[in-house]
Amino acid sequence: MQQTAADAALAEAELAVKHLTKQLAEQRKAAAAKEKEGANLTRELEKHKAKAEECSARLQSLSFDAESMRALEVRRDHCRATAQRCRDQVNGLEGEVSAARFDYTPPSRSFDARKVHGPVATLVRVKDPTAALALEVAAGGKLYQVVVDDDATGKELLTRGQLRRRTTIIPLNKVSYPQMHPSVLEAAQRLGGGKARPAVDFLEYDPRVGPAVKYAFGNVFICQDSGTAKRLAFSREVNMRCVSLEGDDFNPAGTLTGGSRGARACLLARLEELRTASDTLAKAQAELAEVERQLAAMETSAREHAKCSKELELAQHSLNLAQQRMAGSEGAQLAAAADATEAQLVTAKQSGGDAAKRKKELVELAKSLEREIRDFDKDRGARIKAAQDKLKKAKAAAESARKELRAAETALAAAQAERDAAGGEQEALQAQVAAAEQTIAGTTAEVKKMSEEVAAAKAEAAAAANRLKGMQERLSECDGEIRALEASRAGLEKKAAESEAEMRKIEAKIKTKREQITKSKEWVARMEEEHQWIASDKRHFGTGDYKFDGVDISVQRKEYEELNERCEALKGKVKASALSGLERAEAEYRSLGEKRKVVEADKQKLQQVMAELDEQSRAMLYDVWAKVNVWFGQIFSTLLPGTSAKLEPPEGGTYLDGLEVRVAFGTVWKESLTELSGGQRSLLALSLILALCRFKPAPIYILDEVDAALDLNHTQNIGRMIRENFPESQFIVVSLKEGMFSNANVLFRTKFVEGVSTVTRTVTDTGRAAATGGRENGAAGGKGGAGSGRARGGAALRDANRLG
Repeated sequence: MQQTAADAALAEAELAVKHLTKQLAEQRKAAAAKEKEGANLTRELEKHKAKAEECSARLQSLSFDAESMRALEVRRDHCRATAQRCRDQVNGLEGEVSAARFDYTPPSRSFDARKVHGPVATLVRVKDPTAALALEVAAGGKLYQVVVDDDATGKELLTRGQLRRRTTIIPLNKVSYPQMHPSVLEAAQRLGGGKARPAVDFLEYDPRVGPAVKYAFGNVFICQDSGTAKRLAFSREVNMRCVSLEGDDFNPAGTLTGGSRGARACLLARLEELRTASDTLAKAQAELAEVERQLAAMETSAREHAKCSKELELAQHSLNLAQQRMAGSEGAQLAAAADATEAQLVTAKQSGGDAAKRKKELVELAKSLEREIRDFDKDRGARIKAAQDKLKKAKAAAESARKELRAAETALAAAQAERDAAGGEQEALQAQVAAAEQTIAGTTAEVKKMSEEVAAAKAEAAAAANRLKGMQERLSECDGEIRALEASRAGLEKKAAESEAEMRKIEAKIKTKREQITKSKEWVARMEEEHQWIASDKRHFGTGDYKFDGVDISVQRKEYEELNERCEALKGKVKASALSGLERAEAEYRSLGEKRKVVEADKQKLQQVMAELDEQSRAMLYDVWAKVNVWFGQIFSTLLPGTSAKLEPPEGGTYLDGLEVRVAFGTVWKESLTELSGGQRSLLALSLILALCRFKPAPIYILDEVDAALDLNHTQNIGRMIRENFPESQFIVVSLKEGMFSNANVLFRTKFVEGVSTVTRTVTDTGRAAATGGRENGAAGGKGGAGSGRARGGAALRDANRLG
């Protein structure tokens, strides 16, 4: 029975081995068929893995510390706040000491501004702050007098410096100041008990302006108290002006000045505060510049770090997708199933080997028993006894074999159950393979679609790159044209300035000539009244005896002397006054003729210059029209898609006769603007105004509810148009519509909270993205709450100005 069971186990194991071998061959064949696909996926996986490792290595090789950059940004913000606070303090102090500021216009281009040192108050520094009030009282109005190097400079400032207020000049080459006698200083020290010192001793100043400082503060003692000041001022040994630290002024002439000085701040003290604040501001600006320099140096590394991080993230994502495709591919699933079948085959072969070994052992045991039975008759008793012993052993062995048989049957049942499970697993695997094939088919279609989209995107990117290249080339050309036009404009402006100066000279000459002509006419009229012969002989002037071209003055002078001698001889016979009047009239006539020629030549030059200026003005006007016309159409098309607008001369005229606004919807041009709605006309007017503003952009614009009559789409178009066409200008827009807010960098919203108007400031995502760019466009608006939205927008605008 044991042998039968062993035979059955061996047969079953051989059958399982045969079945699993066949199944393994089929699975290996199917896996080999999918080996090309698996190889492609493997290469793709290795490619993405290499890309991820490369990006990771590049990222680790960068010497960039994000924490240091954030610390520098925090430090930069702190330095900006400090600098702004110091700047506000300096501006406030400058306003308080504006009386000590000296403003003038250089009298000439060759004027040396270094010869002007400024008011006395700005040239000294107070050593002891407690003496500032006393020093201000001691100097009085001399603090505001202006110090210059020499009297010639002072004269130029007074005559051609266009001074804004009455000013006293102190020329260093002319100023004189009294010297304190040593005996007076010794007496002041003795009588004052060390409580009195000359005012100059409390000051620090440049030795070059020492004479002016001594002129303003000389012969004055600063005393610690009023008693000392009074005692020294009226002492015969000192007998000089004394001022106490409280500002009480004691003058030996008999005048006493003191008492309350009101809330007015001390000028010298304020100037000291201004110098300290200016020094602090300079340090803060220097620190800010250094921090910004460090940030600028780190900016390249930061951009490279961000770029590498993005590339690493994309590479890891691509690697994960490749691994998922690799694990979900049909070849991978077939390879896994083949590995499982191979493991089952190894187990079945091992079970078959064990069964064959057991069968061999049982066959040998049966042969041994047969031999023993044949030899049994030869030695019956011994053999019976031995047989009984063997029977016992055989029974024991049989019992052991039965146990092993039961174990083998249990193993067989387990193997059969495992085979059934393997069959169920095979069916499940086949179902998974079918599902995987469907997934692969869908993925293949999706990959094909995505490949087409990628190809289309690449084509579009190439086209966009070509367009960008063309635009960049056109931009370079435009930059060159702009530079050329700027140079031409500068030349034209210079030429216009020269022409204007020449015109003023010509006008002055014309005015002078007119005055001379008027005087000459008066003189001629007077001569005609005095000499009756002029009226009768006037028609002969310039001809015959009255023509004086090429006359030699020396010869005429000699002839005049001879005739004068003859005149003396003929005085009794000829009227001398008539002869002299004739000569004067002839001389005046010649002079007037020459002046007339000069005036006519000047007139011709002036007309030529005016014609050139008119031509330049027409050319510049045409250029402005061409540019504004293009921007007008672009802005209107952005605000109202599907439309176009232009500026064109009236029919039969030129741009010099005026320009008319034409609007088209699609390809149909409207005959009149009355065909447009109110909102469309508003957009048209806004487009024209902004096109004109774009020709000469301002740094800031304020738009107050320009979208009030528009719907949401048009409101969004306005915001997009501002961002695209005015990147270098800042816009403060008062609006009540959300469409405008989406394009803003910063929002200021107003609302009523418990009857109080509050303002909230919000930086949008667009504003954060543009924080490192150039200028920030702001939109201020009001929403919700009681009261007028316009009033709330105005409040937000005021708060925005105050906050910004």
